[in-house]
Amino acid sequence: MSIREMQNLIYQQGNFTFSDGRKDEGMVISRYNIKEARVEFYFIPAKNLLAFESARTHHDLDAHKKMGQLVDLQSIVTATTIH
Repeated sequence: MSIREMQNLIYQQGNFTFSDGRKDEGMVISRYNIKEARVEFYFIPAKNLLAFESARTHHDLDAHKKMGQLVDLQSIVTATTIH
C-alpha cells in the first residue's frame, strides 16, 4: 500500500493482509524515529491493543516496540477497517 492510502488507516483497527500471506487483525501506527530522522510504521496485533493503549496512557514511549512489530508499508497488500 502507498503511504497516501495508509494515512486513512493509521490508528484504525482493521484486518490486514501481508505480502507473506499472513492475515491479522490489529492496528498500524506511525512513530517518528528521531535518531534516524524518519517516520516508521508498526503493526500492533489485536491481542496487544488493550495493553498498548494502557501503556501509552502511562507514557511508555517504547510500547510500540514491545507490543508491535516494525512493518514496511509495501508489505501490506490489503487493509480494511473494523467499524
